[in-house]
Amino acid sequence: MRFKEFDESWAIKKLIDVAPLQRGFDLPVEKIQQGIFPVVFSNGILKFHNEFKVKAPGVVTGRSGTIGKVTFVENDYWPHNTSLWVTDFKTNIPKFIYYFYSKYNLKRFETGSGVPTLNRNDVHIQNEYFPNSREQSKIADFLTLIDAQIETQSKIIEEGKSLKEALIKKIFTRTIRFKDDFGNDYVEWQIKSLGELTNIVNKRNNKNDKLPVYSISNKFGFVPQGEQFEGIDSNDRGYDMKIYKIIKEKMFAYNPARINVGSIGYSGKLDNILISSLYVCFKTTEAINDDFLFQYVKMSLFNKQVLENMEGGVRSYLFYENFSRILVGLPCLEEQKKIAYSLSSLDKKIETERAILKQYETQKNYLLANLFM
Repeated sequence: MRFKEFDESWAIKKLIDVAPLQRGFDLPVEKIQQGIFPVVFSNGILKFHNEFKVKAPGVVTGRSGTIGKVTFVENDYWPHNTSLWVTDFKTNIPKFIYYFYSKYNLKRFETGSGVPTLNRNDVHIQNEYFPNSREQSKIADFLTLIDAQIETQSKIIEEGKSLKEALIKKIFTRTIRFKDDFGNDYVEWQIKSLGELTNIVNKRNNKNDKLPVYSISNKFGFVPQGEQFEGIDSNDRGYDMKIYKIIKEKMFAYNPARINVGSIGYSGKLDNILISSLYVCFKTTEAINDDFLFQYVKMSLFNKQVLENMEGGVRSYLFYENFSRILVGLPCLEEQKKIAYSLSSLDKKIETERAILKQYETQKNYLLANLFM
């Protein structure tokens, strides 16, 4: 893929003659003085110092620790000794070099069984094709435009998440209240325990039925097990499927060792699926709306109580006995539904924006793969 105004052949060059790399400068963390100049470590800009070593612009990648991440620096900076920095762009466009190294998969050159390291000499000897500076500039400008769209889209998503968090705080501190269809206030909230609002379910697959096997991911809830474990599920591994639990519609399940990082899901319309016997499964009573509860279990308010109720030694767990002690501020059912609808609407908006972001990222990856020889 090339821009139509260019037809000149790309020249093959060794990377040492295009954008040579050099080890960064020692700077112990305790000697960093707060300032305006970014300190670029192997995994990016982590600190700011009152001195700089290199004039901008800069391209920096990891030398020790994190290998493969590439950072473009627009201000004078200090490349840390855990990094490698481009010492001379020759006649090349710095932003083009940044995109080149970003797509070049520097990780393949890493060595070391303990802390991964990158030997710049292994990179320097590689021969690659490069266009003239005019075409480099065109490619860099185009990719920079895509990056700007990605950055804007990421900000939209973060703003949506912040808006939801602010709304949750106002709702659960009762700073704002919903009204009924006639403009009247709903009754006051009650405090209930999850033990009063849920019933544990432990139906096993005693007949060894061949049912789809699912797991629960922190991000997506219920997902086919094969999608999480390289296309292989428990059936393929020859596990005893009789001890697995049967999940029906409108059930919740969580991993007692990972609920603190969001490993909880709601089956919704999923029916007759299997899940590992390690999961805790439950249904709600008629006193609580499922969508309201699902919103609640994704909140920091809920997670705070999860952490307070987990027990264990090396690894902590939240089994149903302690889960049932968690308290919920509970409005009436009608207000629950309105709260759940409002928060779910924000979730859908955020998911739409994430889908747009994914399109931009896919477009960028395609361009990185096809704009370079």
